[in-house]
Amino acid sequence: MSKWKETSKIDAHIHLTPDDVIEANSDFDGKFIVNGSAKDYLNLMEKYKIEKAFIMPFNDPYMLSMEFTIEAVHNNLLKIAKEYEGKFLCFADIDIRRDIFETLNEFDRVFKNENFIGIKIHPTNTGYPIDGLYYDKIFEYAEKNNLLLEIHSYPRESLLDDVCSPLRIKKMLRKYPNARVSIAHLGGFQFNELIGSDIYANISAVLPDLVKRLGLKQTNNILRSFGVERLIFATDYPDNRILKAEEIYDSYFEILDSMDFSQEEIMKICKTNALKMIGK
Repeated sequence: MSKWKETSKIDAHIHLTPDDVIEANSDFDGKFIVNGSAKDYLNLMEKYKIEKAFIMPFNDPYMLSMEFTIEAVHNNLLKIAKEYEGKFLCFADIDIRRDIFETLNEFDRVFKNENFIGIKIHPTNTGYPIDGLYYDKIFEYAEKNNLLLEIHSYPRESLLDDVCSPLRIKKMLRKYPNARVSIAHLGGFQFNELIGSDIYANISAVLPDLVKRLGLKQTNNILRSFGVERLIFATDYPDNRILKAEEIYDSYFEILDSMDFSQEEIMKICKTNALKMIGK
């Protein structure tokens, strides 16, 4: 029996697409359209014992709304969460083209609703560095309001100063030591820079990449180096650099079942740590 597949879990980093966006782009065969339906994802939740999933935006309002505003994105995400009550929690979006104070005012509106649990920052999609002034204000807001920040970090290997690089993230962690931060994708192949940091680290997208490049044993050691108390199960479904959407969960569980985590540790990584991370 698969230990990981059969363990009740939270997928702490997925992408779903609102129905109106899917309908408007039905001629486009991209993974976020073909595999992004919340209704279809419920079947995966049942199959893979996923109790709950955290929906991430893209910092690109054109991806999740037909009005192309973060207000519309948030309304769409909230609609999904309420339609499938108890199944999904959401992260707030950012549009760096907007005045920062408009963005913070929108956060004030959004976080009145308990279905929103944090803010997603995606420096790569925006092309804006994580330690830039706009995100600095968001870190300040998040720390002040005890809000979780989910930061995309999958930098180009040759650029230690890439916009989402761990070195830039660590600069912000030093400035805002009380900020609650989750790093998506472990910092990519610059993961060493984040080991020992006071963060949560999720294995979305990067796990099969690490195994392909470094092998199972070294990847196992890398995960353990972050600390079992800080590791979070997540996949980035339906997105992956080397897997098709329909391959993601089975591939993840095949890899993880070949590692040396105990059932107690698996339970922490699959659910307990994520609940602690969001203060539940």
